[in-house]
Amino acid sequence: MELPGREFGFRHDPFLAVVADGILRLEHAAGDSEADLEAAGTAASPLHAEPLPVRVTFHGQDGEVAAVTLTAEPAEPAVPAHLLARAVGLECAPLPSAAAVTRFDVRADAERLLLTGSGPGLRLALLCQGGRLLVAELQDDAGRTWRIVATDRGLTQEQVTSAAAALAAEGAPAPAVAGALPAGTWLVMPGPVLVPVRGDSARPVLDAARRDGLGRALPARPVPARPLPVRRRGPVAFAGPEGFTVVASAPAARSPRGWGIGKPSDGDGVVISYSNPPLSVDGALVALPATPPYRTVLGGVLLVDAGVVAGSAVGAYVVPRDSGLQPSLFAFGALGSDKGIGPPPFQVRGVALGLGWNSRIRLPEVEAMNDFPFIAALKDPGAIGGADGDPVEILKTITGGADPWVRPAQDELWVAAGLAFSCFEAVKGHAMAVVQTGADLTIGLLGLASTEYPPGGGRTYAKAEIGIEVVVKPNKGELRLAAALTPNSFLLDPNCRLRGGVALVTWYGPSRQAGDFVFTLGGYHPRFRRPDHYPAPARLGFDWDLTGSVTVSGGVYFAITPSAVMVGGELEVNFHSGILRAWLVARADALIQWRPFHFDLGISVRIGVQAQIKILFVKITIRIEIGASLSLFGPPTGGEATVHLWFISFTIRFGADRDEGPRYLDWDGFKDMLPPPGNLVQIHAGSGLISDDSLSGGHGGAWLVSSAGFDFTVDSAVPITEMYLDKRSNPVAERGSRIGVRPMGESGRTSTQLVAVTLEGDPLPLTGTWHATFHRTSVPQSLWGTGAPNALPAPGAQLIHEQLTGVRLASPATENGESTGYISAQHLAFDPMAPGTQPLDPGAAPVGPVPRRLAGAAVIDRIRTTVDAAPQRTARRALAEAFTGFGVGLGELDGDLPGYVRAAETAFTAAPLLVPAS
Repeated sequence: MELPGREFGFRHDPFLAVVADGILRLEHAAGDSEADLEAAGTAASPLHAEPLPVRVTFHGQDGEVAAVTLTAEPAEPAVPAHLLARAVGLECAPLPSAAAVTRFDVRADAERLLLTGSGPGLRLALLCQGGRLLVAELQDDAGRTWRIVATDRGLTQEQVTSAAAALAAEGAPAPAVAGALPAGTWLVMPGPVLVPVRGDSARPVLDAARRDGLGRALPARPVPARPLPVRRRGPVAFAGPEGFTVVASAPAARSPRGWGIGKPSDGDGVVISYSNPPLSVDGALVALPATPPYRTVLGGVLLVDAGVVAGSAVGAYVVPRDSGLQPSLFAFGALGSDKGIGPPPFQVRGVALGLGWNSRIRLPEVEAMNDFPFIAALKDPGAIGGADGDPVEILKTITGGADPWVRPAQDELWVAAGLAFSCFEAVKGHAMAVVQTGADLTIGLLGLASTEYPPGGGRTYAKAEIGIEVVVKPNKGELRLAAALTPNSFLLDPNCRLRGGVALVTWYGPSRQAGDFVFTLGGYHPRFRRPDHYPAPARLGFDWDLTGSVTVSGGVYFAITPSAVMVGGELEVNFHSGILRAWLVARADALIQWRPFHFDLGISVRIGVQAQIKILFVKITIRIEIGASLSLFGPPTGGEATVHLWFISFTIRFGADRDEGPRYLDWDGFKDMLPPPGNLVQIHAGSGLISDDSLSGGHGGAWLVSSAGFDFTVDSAVPITEMYLDKRSNPVAERGSRIGVRPMGESGRTSTQLVAVTLEGDPLPLTGTWHATFHRTSVPQSLWGTGAPNALPAPGAQLIHEQLTGVRLASPATENGESTGYISAQHLAFDPMAPGTQPLDPGAAPVGPVPRRLAGAAVIDRIRTTVDAAPQRTARRALAEAFTGFGVGLGELDGDLPGYVRAAETAFTAAPLLVPAS
């Protein structure tokens, strides 16, 4: 027979200790007892080569299975205790060979599982209630008693005391530990003193937000560990055949000082160390595996810890196999201190600098900012992505793997600089600027910011850690701004995890997606089909595991794209205890499209309960759920209201039918969706423009341009099918695609544009003389595509690419002559004056004031300050009035002469003479 343990609905599967999949396949050998339902036989198990003798008892209560007891007695050889612990999910370090189990009992109910076992000189207990706790007592042949405890999560003193009482009540060995118990496998020495057992493998970290069908927490997604680079100074226990060997380093006062040198465990190279407390130095220079076209990879790491200040540096030099390639190298270093430098409002706590030549650096996604080794080094200069401060592992972390953080790349260069800081001891930040050159030019600003409340230690009620990313890729035409909460963020309770992200991305210029953009806070509407190039941030919300039986989660989102805006949220409450489940789910979603306008709104609520009743080996599930939903859509406006009961569902429709055909706009309705007529076609002057002010010499407000060269652009909000220059009778200068008008249901339409230029009122030919550069960009599919106007475009089809939208026209180059040309004597001729009375007598003596020349620029300065001064203005007006009195009309005169003031500084090639006014 097959007995699936998960079908009982218990928090912990009672059969996992025997079978890995939780399904006990029993060769039946005995039947029922009078008190409880019972079966006995043998079952195949990965714990033993031979089938295990097994007895299973089902304890009933009110006609249901309330508990299950399993007893197994392995034949020789006995089962190692640590393998039995791993079978139920506790990663335990290897224990002595003598710690072997010849009989064990498993008792499981809705909330907990207790495994007790025994063997020669061994008593074992494993309690699963929330976390997993192992307690073992082993007596060797010499009469010594070894006590071991192991747990998959840290336990407080209260939790240890509670677990000890529960084990003692069952007659099982209890943990003899005073105070809290850290996660790991520990040998309990007299005192009691906890000594870590070497060989402890990685323990799964559970994520309360991720649960399986039974409500059990699933392992968290792996995050690379970044422990501090410190050596283990305390004692360490190693399991032997019958007991443990404890190795302890010498006391700190007598610890070895000076230099040490050795060889890495894998690979060629040298490892060095220096110790002179408080200074310690670790370093390595190793040859790493090389892949074609490179033949040698030489890497180095240096870790320095001086107590107050710690730092690290890492680098690699790569030699190519082909002489045509250049070597590649990179180096990165960080230096930090727990004590900041500067006043409390802003203190610097670390700096970092990196450089790569013929090298490429991979930037992290904002959700994985904690994984970026250079940010990790800025947070803790000793971490830098390594494990236990092992220099060789640090190099492998940065340069190894299928997608390394740093790799060789010909003709590329990157530079990185970072800063760790704190503000008012409340906000801690880690920022890094990165520039990557090459074909994929990238400019990035990365960072982490964290704060917690209340600051300064004690219990923390809230913590927020946010990854931030600003990336510009000019060659690809992409600008990305993103932020995301890390898994370290919580509110009120560490089990109330915060999540979510925000992103703003726009594409321009050389990008195929030019003209597209998206802003999203927490994701998109469920019906929105996200294009592949759009970011996918997590829902902005929380996941709260209240008691292990009750979980609450919620989330919201908001997004804007060229075709739609969307907003919504949801709240979900789940209860699970044994055979009973209950839930409440409420959500609201809104999707609004424009061009043309269309909306789709929906709200829904569901409440349900489910119970599983087991009679013998038959499971009966009773499920009751009630709910209601309302959706509104339009135009034309309509809606649906649905009521769901556990035995019937019905829908009430009102208004327009959702399945009606698309409603198209007429031309008047479509015109309102276009820019105003003045902005429909825009003309912009470029280089060579002198003035567009008609008062400055323009003709009727036209441009005044330079004869040395001029250009201008014409851009249209409507895609162009045919563009003409000068006149429509000329051949088509450039052709575009036929266009659709989606809101009107039109397709295959043609749009034309004519560009003509006049010079002082006369047509100026463009064809064949002016240089034309035609503009092609992306336009919204919701306006100029085809399809139903009330349907969202397909993913990646929100834009129509390579549409003709304008032109840049540049005047022909100026043709300068090589000489002044032929000048005849006639050009130099003059007209002689006929003999007569001359106005001036060349022999007359000078009369009147004598002209004066002032020193330096005083003459020009005198002209500048007096030509438009108030006395001169008054004198000029008086003179004009005198002429008018004599009957000489001078017409409209300029009373002010500011232009002469400006020209005085440049109009004279030499200082003129001044004659005093009489």
